This record gives sequence, structure tokens and C-alpha cells, in this order.
Amino acid sequence: MSEERKELEVLWTPRQVAKYLGLNTTTVYRWIAEGKILDPQKIVRFSNRVRIPRSEVERIAGLTKAKLEGEEESKQS
Repeated sequence: MSEERKELEVLWTPRQVAKYLGLNTTTVYRWIAEGKILDPQKIVRFSNRVRIPRSEVERIAGLTKAKLEGEEESKQS
């Protein structure tokens, strides 16, 4: 019998996400509540705590970086 190992994804707190993205913690909680930027199906909730998968944080970081780069390009034009 072969045994497959599944690795658990690293989960971040809203505070860690905010620090990583350079945002206010309130902004991260608002994104969670609105379900617009952070995918609600990927958010992990237990009791009154919320955790965000690292893959979702990296996806958001890519979107944020692309938006910032787009703004820089428009200023240079």
C-alpha cells in the first residue's frame, strides 16, 4: 500500500496579511467581509478567528503589484 502525504497549506492571520501587503488590518477584514478581493471559499473560519491561505495572499500580492506597476506606467506616459 502506498501512502500519500498531503502537505497542509500555511494559513496567515489578517494581521500577517496586512503587514505583508503593507495595508491596515481593517482593510484586510473589510476585503474578507466584502468577498471581493479575497475568495470567500478559501478563507478558513473557526470560532471567531479567520485565517487566509498563503496561496491566496500571494495571488493578492500579484494583483496589487500589477496595479501599482500599471499606475507607475501611466504616470510616466
